[in-house]
Amino acid sequence: MQLQENIALAPYTTFNIGGLARFFIAVKTTDELAGALSFAKEKSLPVFVLGGGSNVLIPDEGFDGLVIKIEIKNGITVDGASVAASAGESWDELVAFCVERGLWGIENLSGIPGTLGGAVVQNIGAYGAALSQVLTLVAVYDRTHSQIKMLSVEECKFGYRGSIFKEEEGRYIVLAATLRLSSSPTPNISYKDLQTRFADSSIDIDAIRNAVLDIRKAKFPDLSVEGTAGSFFKNPLLSKSEADALSLQYPAMPFFPTPEASAVKIPIAWLMHHALHLHGMSEGGARLFEKQILVIVAQHHAPSGDVKKLAERVQKKVFEEFKIKIEPEVKIL
Repeated sequence: MQLQENIALAPYTTFNIGGLARFFIAVKTTDELAGALSFAKEKSLPVFVLGGGSNVLIPDEGFDGLVIKIEIKNGITVDGASVAASAGESWDELVAFCVERGLWGIENLSGIPGTLGGAVVQNIGAYGAALSQVLTLVAVYDRTHSQIKMLSVEECKFGYRGSIFKEEEGRYIVLAATLRLSSSPTPNISYKDLQTRFADSSIDIDAIRNAVLDIRKAKFPDLSVEGTAGSFFKNPLLSKSEADALSLQYPAMPFFPTPEASAVKIPIAWLMHHALHLHGMSEGGARLFEKQILVIVAQHHAPSGDVKKLAERVQKKVFEEFKIKIEPEVKIL
C-alpha cells in the first residue's frame, strides 16, 4: 500500500477532468483497505472511495482528503450458474466472461464502464435489465463497526439507481458480489431497439451482447476524444396524477411502470429534446451530447465547473417548465 500526495484525479475518471486529491491510496486487499481507513481516521480526513471513476465528477479544486481506489481483484469464480467476483474487477470484462460461458442475465448490461463495486453501488440498469435482478449476495466492509459483512439483496435496498450504499453513504464499501445467472437461454429484448433488431432473427447471448455494444457505441461519445460519465440525470418518478397531467400536454411522451404501484417513470431526455429543445446547449467546454441529450460531454482539460453549471441550467429549465426536480445520476464530489 503506497500513500501518495497531490495526485491528479482526472486520469482516474471517465470525465477526465477535475483537480487533485490531497492523499491517494490504491488498495488491493481488505487489509490494505482497513489500513487506509485507519490512516484517514488518525488524520481526521474525509474519505472518498473510487472504483472505475465512470460515475463521478471531480471538482476543479479537487478533494481535500483521502481518495481510496479499490483495486481488489481476486478473480472470478463460477459454481454452476452462480458467479462471484471482487469489487475491483472490470464490469464489462465480467459480462464478457459470463457471455462466453453461456450464462444469461447481464448481457443487456454490456459496455457499461467501471467496476463491479461501482455497478453494485449504482445498481446499474440498461436496456430493460438491472443488476439487482441477478444479485444474491454482496460482501462489504462496514466502516461503522470496522468489520466485513455479507448483505443479502434485500438488505441492499435496491431501487431505481439507488441502494443502501447511497442511503447510508460512506458506511459500506463493496468488496465482492455474487450473481445468480441462468445457464438456460433467457433473452430480454423488452427494450425497443433490441426488439427491432431481433424481430426477424434468432437470438443468442453473443448476438444480444453485440447488439447492446453497437447501440451504446451509437449513443455515447468516444472516451478517447471527450470525457463523460454517461447519462447525467436520473429519470424522475412522478405520481400517476402528475404523469396523467403531463401526458395531456405531451400525448406522445412514453411512460414506464415502476415496482412502486403509485409511481411512474418518465424519460427526461424526451422532455429535454421534444418539449424544451435543449439540444446543442453548452457551457464553456461542456455540452449536451448530440446523439443522446441526457449525456453531458466535456472537452479534455475543460473545467469541471462547466459541467456543473450546464447541469444546473438543465435542472432549472426543467423545473421552471414542469415543476419537476431532476437529480444527477452522477456523483458530484
